[in-house]
Amino acid sequence: MFGMLPVLHDNQTIYSWCGLTHALNGGTCARETSTILFGAPYAALSHDFPSRLVALERSTGYALGRSRDIALRNTLLGYYLSIVRQAQAERILRLLRMGTIPHLKMLLGITASRVGGHHPLKGCERCFADDEASRGWAYWHVEHQLPSTLVCTKHHCPLYIAWDPVTPVHRRHWLLPRLNKLYAWTEIHVPSNAAMDCLLRLATDSERLMGLLPATLDPERLAKGYQRILRESGLATAHGNLRTVRLVSLIKSRYRGLEDLPGLAPLRAIGDQWPGLAASLSRRTPRSGHPLKHLLLIGAISDSLDQFIEACASLPLSGRTDTPSLAEEVTTFNYLERFKELVAVHGKSLAAASHALGVSRTTGVQWAKRLKITYTSRGRPVPTKTVTKIRRLLMKGNSISSIAAASGVSMTTVYRIVGTHPEVSEKRRSDAFSRHRAAARRNFSATCSAMSDKGLKAIRSRPGNSYMWLYRNDHQWLQDRLSQQGRVSGRSR
Repeated sequence: MFGMLPVLHDNQTIYSWCGLTHALNGGTCARETSTILFGAPYAALSHDFPSRLVALERSTGYALGRSRDIALRNTLLGYYLSIVRQAQAERILRLLRMGTIPHLKMLLGITASRVGGHHPLKGCERCFADDEASRGWAYWHVEHQLPSTLVCTKHHCPLYIAWDPVTPVHRRHWLLPRLNKLYAWTEIHVPSNAAMDCLLRLATDSERLMGLLPATLDPERLAKGYQRILRESGLATAHGNLRTVRLVSLIKSRYRGLEDLPGLAPLRAIGDQWPGLAASLSRRTPRSGHPLKHLLLIGAISDSLDQFIEACASLPLSGRTDTPSLAEEVTTFNYLERFKELVAVHGKSLAAASHALGVSRTTGVQWAKRLKITYTSRGRPVPTKTVTKIRRLLMKGNSISSIAAASGVSMTTVYRIVGTHPEVSEKRRSDAFSRHRAAARRNFSATCSAMSDKGLKAIRSRPGNSYMWLYRNDHQWLQDRLSQQGRVSGRSR
Protein backbone atom coordinates (compact mmCIF):
# COMPACT_ATOMS: atom_id res chain seq x y z
CA MET A 1 0.00 0.00 0.00
CA PHE A 2 1.31 3.46 -0.86
CA GLY A 3 1.75 6.15 1.77
CA MET A 4 0.14 8.82 -0.39
CA LEU A 5 -3.01 8.32 -2.48
CA PRO A 6 -4.11 11.44 -4.38
CA VAL A 7 -7.79 12.23 -4.96
CA LEU A 8 -9.31 10.67 -8.07
CA HIS A 9 -11.26 13.45 -9.77
CA ASP A 10 -14.48 12.77 -11.65
CA ASN A 11 -12.99 13.63 -15.04
CA GLN A 12 -9.52 12.15 -14.45
CA THR A 13 -8.43 8.98 -16.23
CA ILE A 14 -7.45 6.17 -13.89
CA TYR A 15 -4.27 5.88 -15.97
CA SER A 16 -3.35 9.46 -15.05
CA TRP A 17 -4.15 8.81 -11.38
CA CYS A 18 -1.88 5.75 -11.35
CA GLY A 19 0.98 7.70 -12.93
CA LEU A 20 0.56 10.49 -10.40
CA THR A 21 0.45 7.99 -7.52
CA HIS A 22 3.68 6.45 -8.86
CA ALA A 23 5.39 9.87 -9.03
CA LEU A 24 4.20 11.13 -5.61
CA ASN A 25 5.37 7.96 -3.88
CA GLY A 26 8.80 8.00 -5.52
CA GLY A 27 8.22 4.87 -7.58
CA THR A 28 11.09 3.68 -9.74
CA CYS A 29 9.52 0.78 -11.64
CA ALA A 30 6.15 1.18 -13.36
CA ARG A 31 5.56 -2.56 -13.40
CA GLU A 32 6.04 -2.76 -9.64
CA THR A 33 3.52 0.05 -9.06
CA SER A 34 1.05 -1.64 -11.40
CA THR A 35 1.47 -4.94 -9.55
CA ILE A 36 0.81 -3.28 -6.18
CA LEU A 37 -2.33 -1.54 -7.46
CA PHE A 38 -3.78 -4.10 -9.88
CA GLY A 39 -2.01 -7.35 -9.09
CA ALA A 40 -0.55 -7.42 -12.63
CA PRO A 41 2.57 -5.71 -14.02
CA TYR A 42 1.02 -3.93 -17.02
CA ALA A 43 -2.67 -3.41 -16.12
CA ALA A 44 -2.10 0.18 -14.92
CA LEU A 45 -0.27 1.18 -18.11
CA SER A 46 -3.30 0.80 -20.35
CA HIS A 47 -4.66 4.33 -20.62
CA ASP A 48 -7.93 3.56 -22.41
CA PHE A 49 -9.24 0.26 -20.96
CA PRO A 50 -7.38 -0.70 -17.75
CA SER A 51 -8.42 -4.08 -16.39
CA ARG A 52 -8.54 -5.87 -13.00
CA LEU A 53 -10.38 -2.95 -11.42
CA VAL A 54 -11.68 -5.03 -8.49
CA ALA A 55 -8.04 -5.58 -7.45
CA LEU A 56 -7.51 -1.79 -7.59
CA GLU A 57 -10.66 -1.30 -5.53
CA ARG A 58 -9.26 -3.57 -2.82
CA SER A 59 -5.65 -2.38 -2.90
CA THR A 60 -6.75 1.23 -2.32
CA GLY A 61 -9.13 0.31 0.47
CA TYR A 62 -12.12 1.41 -1.63
CA ALA A 63 -10.88 5.01 -1.38
CA LEU A 64 -11.49 5.59 -5.10
CA GLY A 65 -15.07 4.31 -5.10
CA ARG A 66 -16.63 1.27 -6.72
CA SER A 67 -14.83 -0.48 -9.56
CA ARG A 68 -17.95 -0.27 -11.74
CA ASP A 69 -18.07 3.53 -11.34
CA ILE A 70 -14.35 3.80 -12.10
CA ALA A 71 -14.79 1.74 -15.27
CA LEU A 72 -17.65 3.91 -16.53
CA ARG A 73 -16.36 7.30 -15.33
CA ASN A 74 -12.55 7.21 -15.43
CA THR A 75 -11.86 5.09 -18.52
CA LEU A 76 -13.20 5.15 -22.09
CA LEU A 77 -15.51 2.21 -21.40
CA GLY A 78 -18.64 4.26 -20.68
CA TYR A 79 -18.35 5.93 -24.10
CA TYR A 80 -18.59 2.56 -25.85
CA LEU A 81 -21.00 0.75 -23.52
CA SER A 82 -23.73 3.38 -23.85
CA ILE A 83 -24.55 2.07 -27.36
CA VAL A 84 -24.35 -1.71 -26.88
CA ARG A 85 -27.01 -4.11 -25.66
CA GLN A 86 -27.54 -4.50 -21.91
CA ALA A 87 -26.39 -8.12 -21.67
CA GLN A 88 -23.18 -7.38 -23.59
CA ALA A 89 -22.46 -4.27 -21.54
CA GLU A 90 -22.84 -6.13 -18.25
CA ARG A 91 -20.69 -9.02 -19.48
CA ILE A 92 -17.87 -6.68 -20.55
CA LEU A 93 -18.04 -4.77 -17.28
CA ARG A 94 -17.90 -7.98 -15.26
CA LEU A 95 -14.96 -9.43 -17.19
CA LEU A 96 -12.95 -6.20 -17.18
CA ARG A 97 -13.46 -5.63 -13.48
CA MET A 98 -12.45 -9.16 -12.51
CA GLY A 99 -9.67 -9.84 -15.02
CA THR A 100 -8.59 -8.97 -18.54
CA ILE A 101 -10.21 -9.18 -21.97
CA PRO A 102 -7.50 -9.55 -24.64
CA HIS A 103 -10.13 -9.26 -27.38
CA LEU A 104 -12.02 -6.32 -25.81
CA LYS A 105 -11.63 -4.03 -28.83
CA MET A 106 -13.06 -6.76 -31.03
CA LEU A 107 -16.04 -7.17 -28.67
CA LEU A 108 -16.68 -3.43 -28.86
CA GLY A 109 -16.46 -3.44 -32.66
CA ILE A 110 -13.49 -1.07 -32.68
CA THR A 111 -11.21 -3.17 -34.86
CA ALA A 112 -13.86 -3.63 -37.55
CA SER A 113 -14.90 0.03 -37.60
CA ARG A 114 -11.96 1.41 -39.62
CA VAL A 115 -11.79 4.23 -37.09
CA GLY A 116 -8.75 2.70 -35.44
CA GLY A 117 -8.16 1.19 -32.03
CA HIS A 118 -5.25 3.44 -31.05
CA HIS A 119 -6.36 6.20 -28.69
CA PRO A 120 -3.55 8.76 -28.41
CA LEU A 121 -3.49 10.82 -25.23
CA LYS A 122 -4.85 14.34 -25.71
CA GLY A 123 -4.96 17.40 -23.52
CA CYS A 124 -5.70 21.12 -23.24
CA GLU A 125 -2.90 23.43 -22.09
CA ARG A 126 -5.38 25.81 -20.44
CA CYS A 127 -7.03 22.95 -18.55
CA PHE A 128 -3.60 21.83 -17.34
CA ALA A 129 -2.91 25.36 -16.07
CA ASP A 130 -6.28 25.42 -14.28
CA ASP A 131 -5.55 22.00 -12.74
CA GLU A 132 -2.19 23.15 -11.40
CA ALA A 133 -3.68 26.35 -10.00
CA SER A 134 -6.59 24.62 -8.24
CA ARG A 135 -5.27 21.13 -7.45
CA GLY A 136 -1.50 21.31 -7.56
CA TRP A 137 -0.88 19.14 -10.62
CA ALA A 138 -2.21 18.57 -14.12
CA TYR A 139 -3.85 15.35 -15.23
CA TRP A 140 -5.32 13.71 -18.31
CA HIS A 141 -9.03 14.52 -18.60
CA VAL A 142 -11.12 11.54 -19.62
CA GLU A 143 -13.45 13.66 -21.81
CA HIS A 144 -10.46 14.75 -23.90
CA GLN A 145 -9.50 11.13 -24.64
CA LEU A 146 -12.76 10.28 -26.43
CA PRO A 147 -12.06 9.46 -30.09
CA SER A 148 -14.63 12.02 -31.29
CA THR A 149 -13.23 14.87 -29.15
CA LEU A 150 -10.63 17.11 -30.78
CA VAL A 151 -11.34 20.41 -29.00
CA CYS A 152 -11.86 21.54 -25.41
CA THR A 153 -15.50 22.42 -24.69
CA LYS A 154 -14.47 24.50 -21.65
CA HIS A 155 -11.97 26.78 -23.36
CA HIS A 156 -13.12 26.46 -27.00
CA CYS A 157 -9.62 25.68 -28.21
CA PRO A 158 -7.95 22.77 -30.06
CA LEU A 159 -6.47 19.91 -28.06
CA TYR A 160 -2.87 18.77 -28.26
CA ILE A 161 -1.91 15.17 -29.01
CA ALA A 162 0.86 13.38 -27.14
CA TRP A 163 2.54 11.35 -29.88
CA ASP A 164 4.52 8.50 -28.33
CA PRO A 165 6.68 6.25 -30.55
CA VAL A 166 6.03 3.32 -28.18
CA THR A 167 2.71 1.54 -28.56
CA PRO A 168 0.57 1.21 -25.41
CA VAL A 169 1.09 -2.56 -25.43
CA HIS A 170 4.85 -2.15 -25.04
CA ARG A 171 4.89 0.96 -22.84
CA ARG A 172 6.89 0.64 -19.63
CA HIS A 173 6.33 4.12 -18.20
CA TRP A 174 3.62 6.70 -17.71
CA LEU A 175 3.09 9.71 -19.92
CA LEU A 176 2.03 12.57 -17.67
CA PRO A 177 1.22 16.19 -18.58
CA ARG A 178 3.72 18.71 -17.24
CA LEU A 179 5.62 16.02 -15.26
CA ASN A 180 7.60 14.50 -18.12
CA LYS A 181 8.08 15.07 -21.82
CA LEU A 182 8.42 11.54 -23.12
CA TYR A 183 6.29 12.39 -26.13
CA ALA A 184 5.91 14.85 -29.00
CA TRP A 185 3.30 17.55 -28.25
CA THR A 186 1.35 18.49 -31.39
CA GLU A 187 -1.62 20.85 -31.61
CA ILE A 188 -4.65 19.75 -33.64
CA HIS A 189 -5.19 22.22 -36.48
CA VAL A 190 -8.77 23.51 -36.71
CA PRO A 191 -9.13 25.13 -40.15
CA SER A 192 -11.94 27.67 -39.50
CA ASN A 193 -14.48 29.07 -37.07
CA ALA A 194 -17.19 26.96 -38.70
CA ALA A 195 -15.02 23.87 -38.18
CA MET A 196 -14.55 24.83 -34.52
CA ASP A 197 -18.34 25.11 -34.04
CA CYS A 198 -18.78 21.69 -35.64
CA LEU A 199 -16.06 20.12 -33.47
CA LEU A 200 -17.48 21.74 -30.32
CA ARG A 201 -20.86 20.14 -31.05
CA LEU A 202 -19.14 16.80 -31.64
CA ALA A 203 -17.17 17.08 -28.39
CA THR A 204 -20.25 18.15 -26.39
CA ASP A 205 -22.24 15.21 -27.74
CA SER A 206 -19.31 12.89 -26.96
CA GLU A 207 -19.26 13.95 -23.30
CA ARG A 208 -23.03 13.56 -23.12
CA LEU A 209 -22.82 10.09 -24.65
CA MET A 210 -20.23 8.97 -22.11
CA GLY A 211 -22.44 10.19 -19.26
CA LEU A 212 -25.30 7.86 -20.25
CA LEU A 213 -25.96 4.55 -18.54
CA PRO A 214 -24.77 1.39 -20.32
CA ALA A 215 -27.17 0.32 -23.11
CA THR A 216 -29.16 3.57 -22.90
CA LEU A 217 -28.84 3.86 -26.69
CA ASP A 218 -28.57 0.23 -27.70
CA PRO A 219 -28.71 -0.58 -31.46
CA GLU A 220 -32.50 -1.03 -31.50
CA ARG A 221 -33.16 2.32 -29.83
CA LEU A 222 -30.63 4.03 -32.07
CA ALA A 223 -32.30 2.56 -35.15
CA LYS A 224 -35.71 3.80 -34.01
CA GLY A 225 -34.30 7.28 -33.43
CA TYR A 226 -32.63 7.35 -36.84
CA GLN A 227 -35.77 6.17 -38.60
CA ARG A 228 -37.83 8.92 -37.01
CA ILE A 229 -35.34 11.78 -37.51
CA LEU A 230 -34.52 10.76 -41.09
CA ARG A 231 -38.20 10.60 -42.03
CA GLU A 232 -39.08 13.87 -40.33
CA SER A 233 -36.19 15.67 -42.03
CA GLY A 234 -37.14 14.32 -45.44
CA LEU A 235 -33.97 12.22 -45.71
CA ALA A 236 -35.91 8.96 -45.86
CA THR A 237 -39.25 7.86 -47.25
CA ALA A 238 -42.16 6.64 -45.16
CA HIS A 239 -40.96 3.09 -45.85
CA GLY A 240 -37.46 3.87 -44.57
CA ASN A 241 -35.68 4.16 -47.91
CA LEU A 242 -32.86 6.70 -47.70
CA ARG A 243 -32.69 9.72 -49.98
CA THR A 244 -29.00 9.13 -50.52
CA VAL A 245 -28.22 12.20 -52.62
CA ARG A 246 -29.59 14.58 -49.99
CA LEU A 247 -27.99 12.66 -47.13
CA VAL A 248 -24.53 12.67 -48.69
CA SER A 249 -24.86 16.36 -49.59
CA LEU A 250 -25.88 17.20 -46.02
CA ILE A 251 -22.95 15.32 -44.45
CA LYS A 252 -20.45 16.78 -46.93
CA SER A 253 -21.66 20.29 -46.15
CA ARG A 254 -21.63 19.69 -42.41
CA TYR A 255 -18.10 18.29 -42.16
CA ARG A 256 -16.35 19.99 -45.07
CA GLY A 257 -12.67 20.58 -44.28
CA LEU A 258 -12.48 18.13 -41.38
CA GLU A 259 -11.58 14.99 -43.34
CA ASP A 260 -7.85 15.14 -42.59
CA LEU A 261 -8.08 15.80 -38.86
CA PRO A 262 -6.75 13.02 -36.59
CA GLY A 263 -9.32 10.30 -36.01
CA LEU A 264 -11.89 11.53 -38.55
CA ALA A 265 -10.93 9.10 -41.30
CA PRO A 266 -14.59 7.97 -41.79
CA LEU A 267 -15.30 11.37 -43.33
CA ARG A 268 -13.02 10.55 -46.24
CA ALA A 269 -15.51 7.86 -47.26
CA ILE A 270 -18.35 10.37 -47.77
CA GLY A 271 -20.03 9.70 -51.09
CA ASP A 272 -19.96 5.96 -51.53
CA GLN A 273 -20.05 4.46 -48.03
CA TRP A 274 -22.15 6.86 -45.96
CA PRO A 275 -25.55 5.86 -47.39
CA GLY A 276 -24.69 2.24 -46.61
CA LEU A 277 -23.52 3.21 -43.13
CA ALA A 278 -26.71 5.14 -42.39
CA ALA A 279 -28.78 2.24 -43.68
CA SER A 280 -26.94 -0.32 -41.53
CA LEU A 281 -27.35 1.82 -38.40
CA SER A 282 -31.05 2.56 -38.95
CA ARG A 283 -32.41 -0.72 -40.36
CA ARG A 284 -35.01 -2.68 -38.41
CA THR A 285 -32.33 -5.24 -37.52
CA PRO A 286 -29.48 -2.77 -37.04
CA ARG A 287 -25.78 -3.45 -37.02
CA SER A 288 -23.53 -2.11 -34.29
CA GLY A 289 -21.36 0.89 -35.10
CA HIS A 290 -18.49 2.87 -33.62
CA PRO A 291 -19.66 5.78 -31.38
CA LEU A 292 -17.78 8.23 -33.63
CA LYS A 293 -19.84 7.19 -36.66
CA HIS A 294 -23.06 7.48 -34.68
CA LEU A 295 -22.12 10.95 -33.41
CA LEU A 296 -21.17 12.16 -36.89
CA LEU A 297 -24.50 11.00 -38.31
CA ILE A 298 -26.50 12.32 -35.34
CA GLY A 299 -24.70 15.67 -35.59
CA ALA A 300 -25.69 15.99 -39.24
CA ILE A 301 -29.40 15.19 -38.89
CA SER A 302 -30.37 16.59 -35.46
CA ASP A 303 -30.03 19.79 -33.44
CA SER A 304 -28.50 18.07 -30.42
CA LEU A 305 -27.86 14.65 -28.94
CA ASP A 306 -30.63 15.32 -26.41
CA GLN A 307 -33.10 15.83 -29.25
CA PHE A 308 -32.00 12.51 -30.73
CA ILE A 309 -32.29 10.76 -27.35
CA GLU A 310 -35.85 12.07 -27.08
CA ALA A 311 -36.61 10.63 -30.51
CA CYS A 312 -35.26 7.26 -29.35
CA ALA A 313 -37.20 7.34 -26.08
CA SER A 314 -40.55 8.41 -27.52
CA LEU A 315 -40.97 5.42 -29.83
CA PRO A 316 -42.09 1.91 -28.80
CA LEU A 317 -39.63 -0.93 -29.26
CA SER A 318 -41.85 -3.58 -30.80
CA GLY A 319 -40.97 -7.23 -30.52
CA ARG A 320 -38.46 -6.77 -27.71
CA THR A 321 -38.76 -8.24 -24.24
CA ASP A 322 -35.19 -8.12 -22.97
CA THR A 323 -34.62 -4.37 -22.73
CA PRO A 324 -37.15 -1.88 -21.28
CA SER A 325 -37.73 1.63 -22.57
CA LEU A 326 -35.82 4.57 -21.14
CA ALA A 327 -38.71 5.57 -18.88
CA GLU A 328 -39.19 1.96 -17.75
CA GLU A 329 -35.51 1.68 -16.84
CA VAL A 330 -35.75 4.60 -14.44
CA THR A 331 -38.90 3.13 -12.87
CA THR A 332 -37.58 -0.44 -12.75
CA PHE A 333 -34.34 0.39 -11.00
CA ASN A 334 -35.83 3.18 -8.88
CA TYR A 335 -33.07 5.58 -9.87
CA LEU A 336 -34.98 8.57 -8.55
CA GLU A 337 -35.45 6.96 -5.14
CA ARG A 338 -31.82 5.88 -5.02
CA PHE A 339 -30.73 9.37 -6.06
CA LYS A 340 -32.86 10.93 -3.30
CA GLU A 341 -31.41 8.51 -0.74
CA LEU A 342 -27.82 9.31 -1.75
CA VAL A 343 -28.39 13.05 -1.43
CA ALA A 344 -30.80 13.29 1.50
CA VAL A 345 -29.62 10.37 3.66
CA HIS A 346 -25.96 9.91 2.78
CA GLY A 347 -25.22 13.59 2.21
CA LYS A 348 -23.80 13.15 -1.29
CA SER A 349 -23.52 16.16 -3.57
CA LEU A 350 -25.62 16.16 -6.74
CA ALA A 351 -22.49 15.47 -8.78
CA ALA A 352 -21.41 12.55 -6.57
CA ALA A 353 -24.91 11.04 -6.54
CA SER A 354 -25.17 11.42 -10.31
CA HIS A 355 -21.84 9.69 -10.89
CA ALA A 356 -22.77 6.91 -8.46
CA LEU A 357 -25.80 6.15 -10.65
CA GLY A 358 -23.91 6.61 -13.91
CA VAL A 359 -25.81 9.66 -15.17
CA SER A 360 -24.64 13.15 -16.12
CA ARG A 361 -24.68 16.10 -13.72
CA THR A 362 -27.34 17.77 -15.84
CA THR A 363 -29.61 14.77 -15.31
CA GLY A 364 -28.88 14.94 -11.58
CA VAL A 365 -29.94 18.60 -11.48
CA GLN A 366 -33.15 17.74 -13.35
CA TRP A 367 -33.88 14.93 -10.85
CA ALA A 368 -33.20 17.26 -7.91
CA LYS A 369 -35.73 19.75 -9.30
CA ARG A 370 -38.31 17.00 -9.80
CA LEU A 371 -37.74 15.76 -6.25
CA LYS A 372 -37.71 19.34 -4.89
CA ILE A 373 -34.26 18.83 -3.36
CA THR A 374 -32.59 22.10 -2.42
CA TYR A 375 -28.95 22.32 -3.44
CA THR A 376 -26.11 24.76 -3.86
CA SER A 377 -24.29 24.70 -7.14
CA ARG A 378 -20.59 23.98 -6.66
CA GLY A 379 -19.67 24.82 -10.21
CA ARG A 380 -18.83 28.25 -11.51
CA PRO A 381 -22.19 30.03 -11.25
CA VAL A 382 -23.62 31.70 -14.32
CA PRO A 383 -24.88 35.20 -13.42
CA THR A 384 -28.64 35.57 -13.41
CA LYS A 385 -28.36 38.35 -15.99
CA THR A 386 -26.44 36.03 -18.30
CA VAL A 387 -28.95 33.21 -17.83
CA THR A 388 -31.77 35.62 -18.67
CA LYS A 389 -29.93 36.72 -21.80
CA ILE A 390 -29.28 33.11 -22.85
CA ARG A 391 -32.93 32.17 -22.33
CA ARG A 392 -34.04 35.17 -24.39
CA LEU A 393 -31.72 34.20 -27.26
CA LEU A 394 -32.84 30.58 -27.00
CA MET A 395 -36.47 31.61 -27.22
CA LYS A 396 -35.63 33.66 -30.34
CA GLY A 397 -34.24 30.51 -31.96
CA ASN A 398 -30.58 31.50 -32.19
CA SER A 399 -28.05 28.71 -32.67
CA ILE A 400 -26.30 27.23 -29.61
CA SER A 401 -22.84 28.23 -30.85
CA SER A 402 -23.85 31.86 -31.51
CA ILE A 403 -25.53 32.12 -28.08
CA ALA A 404 -22.44 30.74 -26.36
CA ALA A 405 -20.22 33.25 -28.19
CA ALA A 406 -22.54 36.19 -27.48
CA SER A 407 -22.89 35.30 -23.79
CA GLY A 408 -19.26 34.40 -23.10
CA VAL A 409 -20.06 30.87 -21.87
CA SER A 410 -19.44 27.37 -23.19
CA MET A 411 -21.85 25.50 -25.44
CA THR A 412 -22.17 22.95 -22.62
CA THR A 413 -23.53 25.69 -20.36
CA VAL A 414 -26.10 26.68 -22.97
CA TYR A 415 -27.16 23.04 -23.44
CA ARG A 416 -27.48 22.74 -19.64
CA ILE A 417 -29.82 25.73 -19.53
CA VAL A 418 -31.89 24.22 -22.35
CA GLY A 419 -32.08 20.91 -20.47
CA THR A 420 -33.11 22.48 -17.15
CA HIS A 421 -35.80 24.77 -18.58
CA PRO A 422 -38.50 22.61 -20.22
CA GLU A 423 -40.40 25.62 -21.58
CA VAL A 424 -37.30 26.74 -23.49
CA SER A 425 -36.73 23.26 -24.90
CA GLU A 426 -40.38 22.97 -25.95
CA LYS A 427 -40.36 26.42 -27.57
CA ARG A 428 -37.24 25.58 -29.58
CA ARG A 429 -38.74 22.29 -30.73
CA SER A 430 -41.93 24.08 -31.74
CA ASP A 431 -40.04 26.79 -33.60
CA ALA A 432 -37.82 24.22 -35.32
CA PHE A 433 -40.93 22.38 -36.48
CA SER A 434 -42.47 25.62 -37.78
CA ARG A 435 -39.31 26.46 -39.71
CA HIS A 436 -39.13 22.96 -41.12
CA ARG A 437 -42.79 23.12 -42.13
CA ALA A 438 -42.37 26.50 -43.83
CA ALA A 439 -39.31 25.24 -45.73
CA ALA A 440 -41.14 22.05 -46.78
CA ARG A 441 -44.11 24.07 -48.04
CA ARG A 442 -41.87 26.38 -50.07
CA ASN A 443 -39.90 23.44 -51.42
CA PHE A 444 -42.99 21.49 -52.47
CA SER A 445 -44.63 24.55 -54.02
CA ALA A 446 -41.47 25.35 -56.00
CA THR A 447 -41.25 21.73 -57.19
CA CYS A 448 -44.89 21.81 -58.33
CA SER A 449 -44.32 25.08 -60.20
CA ALA A 450 -41.19 23.77 -61.90
CA MET A 451 -43.02 20.58 -62.93
CA SER A 452 -46.45 22.10 -63.67
CA ASP A 453 -46.84 19.88 -66.72
CA LYS A 454 -46.09 16.70 -64.77
CA GLY A 455 -48.30 14.48 -62.68
CA LEU A 456 -48.05 13.97 -58.94
CA LYS A 457 -46.21 10.69 -59.39
CA ALA A 458 -43.43 12.44 -61.29
CA ILE A 459 -43.22 15.19 -58.65
CA ARG A 460 -42.96 12.63 -55.87
CA SER A 461 -40.16 10.89 -57.75
CA ARG A 462 -38.05 14.03 -57.78
CA PRO A 463 -35.41 14.00 -54.98
CA GLY A 464 -36.07 16.45 -52.16
CA ASN A 465 -39.70 17.18 -53.05
CA SER A 466 -40.87 17.24 -49.36
CA TYR A 467 -44.13 15.45 -50.21
CA MET A 468 -43.79 12.68 -47.62
CA TRP A 469 -42.80 15.03 -44.82
CA LEU A 470 -45.87 17.18 -45.53
CA TYR A 471 -48.07 14.10 -45.80
CA ARG A 472 -47.04 13.00 -42.31
CA ASN A 473 -46.78 16.39 -40.60
CA ASP A 474 -48.90 18.90 -42.54
CA HIS A 475 -51.51 16.73 -44.24
CA GLN A 476 -54.38 19.25 -44.49
CA TRP A 477 -52.21 21.93 -46.11
CA LEU A 478 -50.90 19.37 -48.58
CA GLN A 479 -54.39 18.25 -49.58
CA ASP A 480 -55.55 21.87 -49.98
CA ARG A 481 -52.52 22.66 -52.15
CA LEU A 482 -53.10 19.62 -54.35
CA SER A 483 -56.79 20.51 -54.72
CA GLN A 484 -55.90 24.04 -55.82
CA GLN A 485 -53.64 22.59 -58.50
CA GLY A 486 -56.22 20.05 -59.62
CA ARG A 487 -54.03 17.18 -58.49
CA VAL A 488 -55.31 14.20 -56.56
CA SER A 489 -53.21 12.13 -54.19
CA GLY A 490 -53.95 8.44 -54.30
CA ARG A 491 -53.13 8.33 -50.58
CA SER A 492 -55.99 10.70 -49.74
CA ARG A 493 -58.72 8.53 -51.22
